[in-house]
Amino acid sequence: MSIKHKPNITIKTNKLKYNIQHSFDLCKGKSIDLAVVSKSICADSRIMEIIEESCVSTIADSRLDNFKKFTTTKTKLLIRPCTPFEVDEVIDLCDISFQSNIETVKALCKAASAKGVTHKVLIMLDIGDMRDGIYHTDRDTILTLADYIHHSQNLLLAGIAANYNCFKGLLPTEENMGILADIKHMLEPYYDVDQPIVSGGTSSSISLLKNDNITIPKEITQFRIGEAIMLGRDPSDNSFIDGYETDVFTVNAPLIEVGEKPVDGKSMLRGILSIGKQDLVTEHLVPVDSNIKVLGSCSDEMILDLSNTSGYKTGDMVSFLPEYGALMSGFARVFINRIYE
Repeated sequence: MSIKHKPNITIKTNKLKYNIQHSFDLCKGKSIDLAVVSKSICADSRIMEIIEESCVSTIADSRLDNFKKFTTTKTKLLIRPCTPFEVDEVIDLCDISFQSNIETVKALCKAASAKGVTHKVLIMLDIGDMRDGIYHTDRDTILTLADYIHHSQNLLLAGIAANYNCFKGLLPTEENMGILADIKHMLEPYYDVDQPIVSGGTSSSISLLKNDNITIPKEITQFRIGEAIMLGRDPSDNSFIDGYETDVFTVNAPLIEVGEKPVDGKSMLRGILSIGKQDLVTEHLVPVDSNIKVLGSCSDEMILDLSNTSGYKTGDMVSFLPEYGALMSGFARVFINRIYE
């Protein structure tokens, strides 16, 4: 049986290429470097080839296991601080890493020394999203970490970074980006590179790149963009972003049953799909056919209300646009085929 008749994710490669180039151009227009965040596609080899062939200089990911899957000529940026037990892999797999803990940094330095290499570090700051990073008002801790890195033999302080809209929904503003700019200047005596990186933008920051009425501080040098490139969505409100292709990925699944069933004294035309929670996060699938209503799912099936549709029969494929949760879970699991167009 053809994989086109099995649950699958289709990837429109030309649209993905366009979104990467479009993001690059938007960043370039503000003199900002683009790091493509690849974690949602789990280092899928065909997609990584597309990123490798693009004009971007940096690939960013949060998982070391993803870095193990590909080779690249681009800078490899680890965007989640590691534990002291992962430092050997960080040194082997990544060029730059986000770090926020002095004990981990000491272990990182020891590992780099043992391997006879140098490793670049960006100090991870929390400017209000309440996820990873040293809270921005704790200047003593920030300075202590910067001083240690600067005076170490095998680490280079290459800049600072912060997250947006990852936990508490903090959105980028001129004010909170200004906090990053201030800390950047505070750490000037400690940098070990001529042009420190200030990684201070994500997919939630796309609107800033397109709005000439908002001033991005000149100190911000890098945006890390993933969801906008993959889905054309702004994670701050899950809306589609003008100018982006929004159907790079489509999830498709076959109907294994279509029939009338009594529900609350009425007849409902129900469809059962051969896809469920074990395959991906089904709550983050949006039917392409707006007349279809998703009723729910179990481990291996998804239940649809087809009452307002016509013509669906057993064996037909039903298509969905994945939101971010469905995309990253679909690529992380092993049950869904991939079709590249």
